[in-house]
Amino acid sequence: MAVFKLKVLTPEKVFFQDDTEQLVAKTTTGYVGILANHSPYVASLVPAEMKIKIDGAFRSAAISDGVVKVSEDGSVTVLTSAVEWSDEIDVARAQRSKERAEKQLKAQTSRTEFDLAERQLKRAVNRLSVAGKK
Repeated sequence: MAVFKLKVLTPEKVFFQDDTEQLVAKTTTGYVGILANHSPYVASLVPAEMKIKIDGAFRSAAISDGVVKVSEDGSVTVLTSAVEWSDEIDVARAQRSKERAEKQLKAQTSRTEFDLAERQLKRAVNRLSVAGKK
């Protein structure tokens, strides 16, 4: 299968950089699958499972909000605020984050606080749903 260069970046680090067969990620309009020779493309990403196919097998990661860009040369860049491999997610920590966000949603006093708590809850739920997947 043909491959393309994929880079997944967070503000802190280069999370992944290698040749890849396929990328599957969730955009604001649904899941997108990117293969080699994909046309140039840019989309916003939402918290969800992201799958990277390497040597015929998918590896899952929990991704936060971000952007995916397919360049003219066929390389793909994912920019995200946070990403973790499924087998590296601390489930207990994610559960605590979920519970904390749920409390904040109930106690929110402003629209800004509500929006922040809602984003934190979505991220925690996503991490819990992706944890342990291959």
